[in-house]
Amino acid sequence: MKLLRTLLFLTLILTGINTVNAQQRGLNFAVTTVFKDYLEIKNALVVNNAGLAQNKAGKLIWDLNTVPTKDMSNEQHSAWFAYLSRIQSTCREISESNSLSYQRKYFSALSNALYAALKIFKLNSFKVYKQYCASNGSYWLNDSPVIKNPYYDITEKQGIKEGTTREVLPPASKK
Repeated sequence: MKLLRTLLFLTLILTGINTVNAQQRGLNFAVTTVFKDYLEIKNALVVNNAGLAQNKAGKLIWDLNTVPTKDMSNEQHSAWFAYLSRIQSTCREISESNSLSYQRKYFSALSNALYAALKIFKLNSFKVYKQYCASNGSYWLNDSPVIKNPYYDITEKQGIKEGTTREVLPPASKK
């Protein structure tokens, strides 16, 4: 009888651990999807495709709404909601405009808000490079140290390579 209770107790503990790990994996997948959507907006701006930037911003808004907040820790929940409305509103501005200069203006605000959320969130399974364009004082995020500046027209060969990596957010440690 004592052995049966011990086995039942261990089964309950292991089930709880697996549930937490599955929730974190689901949350990690959602955060990764959001970051990939962001990169697609950045890449659309790099190649001067306002229509594609609009579409990808709409996709990002959609994917922001699928992030499973019920799986967040209290700290993650607070961080998420501290930045969510700013991320959504800047995406909406990008998705509603076909002007590259207007999109780039809001992309800068999107970059700052998303980076702050990722930094606090601590769920990224990838390096995040925070890069800086000195000529307009704006940041953008990248998954690579290679500079492809979204604030320049792709025909400006020198400008597209202008920028520096200012900070690197390492992958979050595995739990």
